[in-house]
Amino acid sequence: MAEPETMNDDNGLPLFAFQDLDYIPFGYGTTTAPYIETSAGTMRAAAALMRLGASQDIDAGLTSLEQKSGPAVVCDLGSGDGEFLIGLLDHIDSHAHGVTAARGIGIDYDAELIKKASTRSISEGINAIWIVYDFNNDEEDLASLLMNTHHVTHVFIYLVPKQLMMQTVRRILTRLCASGVVVCCYKFFPAYLTPARCDTRMELMLYDETS
Repeated sequence: MAEPETMNDDNGLPLFAFQDLDYIPFGYGTTTAPYIETSAGTMRAAAALMRLGASQDIDAGLTSLEQKSGPAVVCDLGSGDGEFLIGLLDHIDSHAHGVTAARGIGIDYDAELIKKASTRSISEGINAIWIVYDFNNDEEDLASLLMNTHHVTHVFIYLVPKQLMMQTVRRILTRLCASGVVVCCYKFFPAYLTPARCDTRMELMLYDETS
């Protein structure tokens, strides 16, 4: 059987090599990117850290960008089949208490997974759009798309260290934070951003323009 084709990063190194991690992720992966499942507990902890999920928390935790933009728009960068984002939006909706709930944007390179996410979100009545996009190449300027077209206020990311260190990813995250978008990272954290707050037990770190 032929060896699968391996994609390389800017330094010529294989992308997303699982042997570079200090544990074996739960889920599965391809040579393009890993798919690693994120638990419901992590989702609820991320919602709390981002101050999403209860009207009083939302009122107390608005950033300057959210105050200008209205209800939260939450992006899952590397959303896979959408399970995390759909669960997060459902969690926010269930605690909205009459206020306008958040809407979501799921982004992934895998068109088949995006199709599954779209079908599921429609069937469950979740307000989300799903975009096929290769943020590793970032040919269409994802940061501008998220900020200027979709008015994203929060981004959740579960990327491995090799992804976080890529120039394209660094540029995207730096621009989002500089514009006031709240970025929440799980398990692996970009050294080029300054954290605003964290949940050490759940391995979550949050970044925003106030850092």
